[in-house]
Amino acid sequence: MTSVQENKNELEAAVRYCESAISRAQATIESMEFRQQAATKAWHEQTGREAALEREVRGLRERVNLRDDQIAMLERRLAKYTGEKTYPFKEGDLYYVLNQLDGTWIESVWDDESESMHDNTNVPSHPHKVYFTVDQKNVLDKFKPEDD
Repeated sequence: MTSVQENKNELEAAVRYCESAISRAQATIESMEFRQQAATKAWHEQTGREAALEREVRGLRERVNLRDDQIAMLERRLAKYTGEKTYPFKEGDLYYVLNQLDGTWIESVWDDESESMHDNTNVPSHPHKVYFTVDQKNVLDKFKPEDD
């Protein structure tokens, strides 16, 4: 009977060992799940912060560009009072004019012809003197109702 008793004891020990291994495996799984949840949460928080920072950077860049445009406009106004001949853009600058007939944008590049049109006072109304920079146009486009 000792061999049956020994076999029984060995089997019970094996069962206890397996139960212990299962218990440790479950604890490891729970720990891994907890770490995965924490990592997922941290990742979502990080990407959320990054997205918010990217939006903030875009907004700040827009504000800086608009401020630069305002400074350039003020410099042009000041030049009128000092008698300096200035133009709203430099040679090669991209600018827009709003077509007042149909509301579309006309894209152009500042050149000698642009300066000639700008200086021309024979045109009764000067719609070509209302210029928009690329950034100003982009801001205005944000407020344009979408075409259905």
